[in-house]
Amino acid sequence: MNGTTMTSRATLITLALAAFSALSGCGGTLHYDLQGNGQATGADVNVAADVNEETAFTRLTIKAEHLPPPERLEKSGTAFVVWTRPSDGTWQRVGALSYDADDRSGELTQASVPLIAFDLMVTAEKTASPHVPSTAIVASQRVAP
Repeated sequence: MNGTTMTSRATLITLALAAFSALSGCGGTLHYDLQGNGQATGADVNVAADVNEETAFTRLTIKAEHLPPPERLEKSGTAFVVWTRPSDGTWQRVGALSYDADDRSGELTQASVPLIAFDLMVTAEKTASPHVPSTAIVASQRVAP
Protein backbone atom coordinates (compact mmCIF):
# COMPACT_ATOMS: atom_id res chain seq x y z
CA MET A 1 0.00 0.00 0.00
CA ASN A 2 1.21 3.49 -0.75
CA GLY A 3 0.99 6.46 1.61
CA THR A 4 -2.07 7.95 -0.08
CA THR A 5 -4.09 4.73 0.26
CA MET A 6 -3.15 4.38 3.96
CA THR A 7 -4.12 8.01 4.60
CA SER A 8 -7.46 7.52 2.83
CA ARG A 9 -8.20 4.37 4.84
CA ALA A 10 -7.26 6.10 8.09
CA THR A 11 -9.54 9.02 7.19
CA LEU A 12 -12.43 6.66 6.36
CA ILE A 13 -11.98 4.76 9.61
CA THR A 14 -11.88 8.01 11.60
CA LEU A 15 -15.04 9.27 9.87
CA ALA A 16 -16.82 5.94 10.43
CA LEU A 17 -15.93 5.95 14.14
CA ALA A 18 -17.11 9.55 14.50
CA ALA A 19 -20.42 8.72 12.80
CA PHE A 20 -20.92 5.65 14.99
CA SER A 21 -20.23 7.67 18.13
CA ALA A 22 -22.72 10.32 17.08
CA LEU A 23 -25.46 7.74 16.49
CA SER A 24 -25.00 5.68 19.64
CA GLY A 25 -24.91 6.18 23.38
CA CYS A 26 -26.14 9.02 25.49
CA GLY A 27 -27.47 12.26 24.18
CA GLY A 28 -26.17 14.23 27.16
CA THR A 29 -27.79 16.76 29.44
CA LEU A 30 -29.84 19.56 27.92
CA HIS A 31 -30.39 22.75 29.92
CA TYR A 32 -33.29 25.17 29.56
CA ASP A 33 -33.90 28.41 31.48
CA LEU A 34 -37.58 29.29 31.22
CA GLN A 35 -39.47 32.45 32.07
CA GLY A 36 -42.88 32.06 33.63
CA ASN A 37 -46.07 32.50 31.58
CA GLY A 38 -49.30 34.38 32.24
CA GLN A 39 -49.80 35.22 35.91
CA ALA A 40 -46.43 33.61 36.75
CA THR A 41 -44.27 35.92 34.61
CA GLY A 42 -41.79 36.46 37.47
CA ALA A 43 -41.08 32.73 37.81
CA ASP A 44 -37.73 31.32 36.72
CA VAL A 45 -37.71 27.61 35.87
CA ASN A 46 -34.50 25.68 35.22
CA VAL A 47 -34.84 22.33 33.45
CA ALA A 48 -32.02 19.79 33.17
CA ALA A 49 -32.92 16.92 30.87
CA ASP A 50 -30.39 14.07 30.88
CA VAL A 51 -31.22 12.30 27.62
CA ASN A 52 -30.16 8.70 27.08
CA GLU A 53 -30.94 7.86 23.46
CA GLU A 54 -29.77 4.26 23.93
CA THR A 55 -32.51 3.49 26.46
CA ALA A 56 -34.99 6.10 25.14
CA PHE A 57 -35.33 7.63 28.61
CA THR A 58 -34.77 11.13 29.94
CA ARG A 59 -34.08 12.00 33.57
CA LEU A 60 -35.46 15.37 34.61
CA THR A 61 -34.41 17.81 37.29
CA ILE A 62 -36.54 20.94 37.57
CA LYS A 63 -35.87 23.87 39.87
CA ALA A 64 -38.19 26.87 40.04
CA GLU A 65 -37.81 30.18 41.84
CA HIS A 66 -40.05 33.20 42.34
CA LEU A 67 -43.19 31.08 42.07
CA PRO A 68 -46.42 32.80 43.05
CA PRO A 69 -48.53 30.75 45.47
CA PRO A 70 -50.46 28.11 43.49
CA GLU A 71 -53.82 29.43 44.75
CA ARG A 72 -53.13 32.72 42.93
CA LEU A 73 -52.86 30.87 39.61
CA GLU A 74 -55.52 28.17 40.05
CA LYS A 75 -58.56 28.63 42.31
CA SER A 76 -57.99 26.38 45.36
CA GLY A 77 -54.54 25.53 43.97
CA THR A 78 -52.18 23.63 46.27
CA ALA A 79 -49.41 22.29 44.02
CA PHE A 80 -47.22 22.72 40.97
CA VAL A 81 -47.20 19.70 38.64
CA VAL A 82 -44.85 18.71 35.81
CA TRP A 83 -46.31 17.20 32.63
CA THR A 84 -44.81 15.73 29.43
CA ARG A 85 -46.17 14.50 26.13
CA PRO A 86 -44.81 13.40 22.77
CA SER A 87 -45.68 15.82 19.94
CA ASP A 88 -49.46 16.17 19.81
CA GLY A 89 -49.87 13.33 22.33
CA THR A 90 -51.70 13.15 25.63
CA TRP A 91 -50.21 14.94 28.63
CA GLN A 92 -48.81 12.58 31.26
CA ARG A 93 -48.16 13.64 34.85
CA VAL A 94 -44.47 13.28 35.78
CA GLY A 95 -44.66 14.51 39.36
CA ALA A 96 -45.21 17.49 41.61
CA LEU A 97 -42.64 20.08 42.60
CA SER A 98 -41.77 20.05 46.28
CA TYR A 99 -42.96 23.59 46.95
CA ASP A 100 -41.52 25.83 49.68
CA ALA A 101 -44.06 28.61 50.27
CA ASP A 102 -41.62 30.69 52.34
CA ASP A 103 -38.93 30.68 49.63
CA ARG A 104 -41.47 30.60 46.78
CA SER A 105 -39.43 27.84 45.17
CA GLY A 106 -40.01 24.30 44.03
CA GLU A 107 -38.00 21.32 42.87
CA LEU A 108 -38.48 17.95 41.22
CA THR A 109 -35.51 15.58 41.04
CA GLN A 110 -34.96 12.02 39.91
CA ALA A 111 -37.98 12.01 37.57
CA SER A 112 -37.78 9.75 34.51
CA VAL A 113 -39.66 10.06 31.24
CA PRO A 114 -39.78 7.26 28.62
CA LEU A 115 -39.12 9.77 25.82
CA ILE A 116 -36.13 11.61 24.35
CA ALA A 117 -38.08 14.39 22.61
CA PHE A 118 -41.21 15.83 24.20
CA ASP A 119 -43.20 18.86 25.29
CA LEU A 120 -42.81 19.77 28.96
CA MET A 121 -45.15 21.94 31.02
CA VAL A 122 -45.42 23.06 34.65
CA THR A 123 -48.90 23.97 35.88
CA ALA A 124 -50.57 25.08 39.09
CA GLU A 125 -53.09 22.47 40.25
CA LYS A 126 -55.74 21.92 42.91
CA THR A 127 -54.03 18.67 43.94
CA ALA A 128 -50.59 17.14 43.43
CA SER A 129 -52.10 14.21 41.48
CA PRO A 130 -54.54 15.55 38.88
CA HIS A 131 -55.49 13.41 35.88
CA VAL A 132 -55.29 16.25 33.36
CA PRO A 133 -53.44 19.57 33.43
CA SER A 134 -55.19 22.80 34.34
CA THR A 135 -54.96 25.90 32.18
CA ALA A 136 -52.77 27.63 34.81
CA ILE A 137 -49.49 27.16 32.93
CA VAL A 138 -46.40 28.38 34.74
CA ALA A 139 -43.85 27.49 32.02
CA SER A 140 -43.51 25.27 28.97
CA GLN A 141 -40.72 24.05 26.70
CA ARG A 142 -40.02 21.62 23.86
CA VAL A 143 -37.22 19.26 24.99
CA ALA A 144 -35.26 17.60 22.19
CA PRO A 145 -31.66 16.61 21.56
